[in-house]
Amino acid sequence: MAKTELSENLRRARLAAALSQVELAKKVGVAQPTISTWENGTSRPDSNSVKKLERILGAFVPRAKADRMSIGAPEIGAFGAWLQKARVAAEVSIPELAALTDLSLATIYNIESGRSPNPQTETRRRLEKALNQEVPIDVANEAADEQNVPGIGTLLNFDPHNMDQLPSLPGVYVFYDISDRPVYIGKGDNIALRVRSHQEKKWFVRPIVENGSYVEIKEAKLRHSVEQVLIKFLKSNAIINKQSVDR
Repeated sequence: MAKTELSENLRRARLAAALSQVELAKKVGVAQPTISTWENGTSRPDSNSVKKLERILGAFVPRAKADRMSIGAPEIGAFGAWLQKARVAAEVSIPELAALTDLSLATIYNIESGRSPNPQTETRRRLEKALNQEVPIDVANEAADEQNVPGIGTLLNFDPHNMDQLPSLPGVYVFYDISDRPVYIGKGDNIALRVRSHQEKKWFVRPIVENGSYVEIKEAKLRHSVEQVLIKFLKSNAIINKQSVDR
């Protein structure tokens, strides 16, 4: 069964309420896998469950509201919903959290807005320490599932301007501008070294390069193949490194 308007709106409403699937399941009185099947469209809640969901979440985010949420901004993810909830509970502002974690304001904003749905391990560790709260396993799993590329790995997000927290791993990486458009695709056996090599380039400034993501790929031939496929798919949308060359 394919995703339906109900399943999509249910997931939107849950994330907007900063609830994990486990937390919503407890409130409704069902198991977490049941919420998952409702959200992926493989089953539907009965009338009694619908009433409970509406009491908890409102009317599942009416279609007009859902449409407004999806225009001009990414959908908030499981990790972003958790972070916002944990930050508010700790009575910490975004600038205060950035200072506590030594992360940039952009990093915090990107996570909470859904632009960085699956932050890398070091970013998570800093957030957990600052908020004195571990990321729930179900939230971490959902964030990973949202960014999983079957047969390749899981996309992780990072701030390409924070040179002290770059991933020192082999893989393929992508830079995005402020509108989330991919502007550069690259590869390397050490992503951190490759990103640092871009630092002196004139184009490597905000808002041209605002955010980044990477997937760890140890095999050199596979890295090259994935980079080539991405470049060919994006065509003119990637405004830099269209021919897979070092710049």
